[in-house]
Amino acid sequence: MNRIKYFFQFFVFILFVNLVLPPGVTAQKDHDTDQDSHEHPGMVMAEAKEDPVLPQQVKVEEQLGNLAALDTYFTDENGKKILLKTVFDKPVVLLPAYFMCTSVCSFLQAELAKALNLVDQVPGKDFNVITLSFADEEDPTIANTSKKNYNNLIARDFPLENWFYLTGDMENIRKLTDSLGYYFIKKKDHFYIHPSVLVVLARDGKVIRYLYGPNFLPFDLGMAISEADRGEPGISIKRGVLSFCFDYDPHKKTYAFKIFKITGTAVLILLLVFIGFLLYPSKRDKDKKDKTVS
Repeated sequence: MNRIKYFFQFFVFILFVNLVLPPGVTAQKDHDTDQDSHEHPGMVMAEAKEDPVLPQQVKVEEQLGNLAALDTYFTDENGKKILLKTVFDKPVVLLPAYFMCTSVCSFLQAELAKALNLVDQVPGKDFNVITLSFADEEDPTIANTSKKNYNNLIARDFPLENWFYLTGDMENIRKLTDSLGYYFIKKKDHFYIHPSVLVVLARDGKVIRYLYGPNFLPFDLGMAISEADRGEPGISIKRGVLSFCFDYDPHKKTYAFKIFKITGTAVLILLLVFIGFLLYPSKRDKDKKDKTVS
């Protein structure tokens, strides 16, 4: 009887892992425990004590449904000056960053690269990517070096000409970031205080979704790109619900409800109830047995 019991317990465990737990959940947990080492809260907290207005200066005011300033000019990593609008022939994933930062910005760029490896949409076909420097002292040479560094993390077929590393003057930078509701400040040379967030936009520049760092889940990014393709700002939903209940349909370029996974979970619950019925006699049967013995 014990062997049967252990067999069923093992079977239920394997079924639970395959049906219920989303892919990568263990890796994500390990990853999350390490993320604090990549932030610089001590520096920011020290500055905040000196400047109590800082929390009002560095923030994100979401502009969902509004248009970004696409009439701005920047220079790409090859030294070519471009009108931002020309990059928006398809949805765009935009990450504001400081290329020379060795702390959270480097982590954000690495996280974006890793997430891009796993999204279902095809880069260059379904979306473009922009990493925008908000530091006006950075130039195309620095942008080119940064692009090479983080492009090395791309493990899939990725047209790198569709990933733009842009620099510009502060007038154009502020015009764009203000239109995104992204506010940062420069406290001293090579030290910026800024939000950790990327923005997904539709091809017309409409702001669709904000994804907050320091880590970006591929599913969240894929969902945002899908919403950007439709041009509809997304609604914030708890991450656990999304990763469990939706699946990507490459033909419709949208996320569909995981009916088979939900059904599988229901079957698992029924199976657990049935096993419990078989392995554990009811209290009534036990009482009946006790009366017989007495």
